[in-house]
Amino acid sequence: AEGFAPGEGGYIGAFVGTGMGILSAKINTISSINNKILEDGTYETDRGGLGFEGIQGGGWLGYGLKTADDLYFGFEATAAASDEKFELSGTPGIKGGGSDDRSVITNITAERNWTAGGALRVGYYINGETLFALKGGVAISEFDVSIGSDKNTYYGGGPQVGASIESRLSKIDPNLSLRIEYVYTDYLTADVFGFDGLSGVNDGNGGNNSELTGQDSAGRIGL
Repeated sequence: AEGFAPGEGGYIGAFVGTGMGILSAKINTISSINNKILEDGTYETDRGGLGFEGIQGGGWLGYGLKTADDLYFGFEATAAASDEKFELSGTPGIKGGGSDDRSVITNITAERNWTAGGALRVGYYINGETLFALKGGVAISEFDVSIGSDKNTYYGGGPQVGASIESRLSKIDPNLSLRIEYVYTDYLTADVFGFDGLSGVNDGNGGNNSELTGQDSAGRIGL
């Protein structure tokens, strides 16, 4: 690969970093017996949300082209494991469905297990060994979610944008580059239905549905 610039041709890399963001939530519940509504309630964050932070570790796989006028065009796939976690709590809580008081919801927690996505990259070579690039694409993450005493898994996805700068470590190996990257992801709104331990929406005893939405930013460094 002698003579290739950073990001040019096929490449693979690994990174570590930290991610942080915010979660907002809304829960609607209905309690009923024989389809007669006894009470309902809404648990909602009026503004902002709850911050979360954690470590990410993963990799890049991509391909890029360098033009004669030092422009760059490429495609990249990214995947990372994560331990980012957040918790939202409140009192006195609301009924989670059903005809008794045992399913009162006082807290929501969610932990992101992994994130993955794909993006197009465009950039410019500042010099023969340094590339500045922007990227835009989509990403999806898996979350373990707990609402009250019940747990489930959901997937949140949405647009992702980012910026990076990478420079060849020619004194070590001309094929090795150091990359610093920032990415922002908007997870839009994910609906969570039918938690196992809460009454289903159509079972005659009440039920619940939930909306979770959020955004996160991540800073990464890799080779």
